Amino acid sequence: MIEYKINSCKYNIKDFIREIALNEFNIDYWDEWLEEQNYNKLSIKPNILVIAEKDNKLIGICSIKELSKDECLLNSFYVEKSYRNNGIGSKLFNMCEDYASKYKKIVLCVDPNFKGAIKYYEKRNYIFDYYDDDRKELHYHKNIKEVDPNEK
Repeated sequence: MIEYKINSCKYNIKDFIREIALNEFNIDYWDEWLEEQNYNKLSIKPNILVIAEKDNKLIGICSIKELSKDECLLNSFYVEKSYRNNGIGSKLFNMCEDYASKYKKIVLCVDPNFKGAIKYYEKRNYIFDYYDDDRKELHYHKNIKEVDPNEK
């Protein structure tokens, strides 16, 4: 049985992500970025960390990190390959998007090698903004609430 937990994680998230990036996409240049993320803080409000586990094994994560009172970042979204396309990722993602409903906008960054993730985000109405040459990533956003043009 798959269990979903909010803000409770006993696993090493960096190793989980590193393994997916390296084994599936041959990405071996994320170590510095992974160190910067401080995954322990993602389970402290106003942030949220949602995990999926099966038989005491981490199989998926999704997290939201507050950037400002109006904007949040979809910080991490990964599901182990053998568990994809059966609703686990959607459940994790929906839980994070529900939490993010208090913000006006969700932003996210994705490595161009993650073609499946890009399709997934676009299917969920995320809009491409630009490609960041320095970080080698695509930037997307989704407006959650209408932005008042008088608000600056």
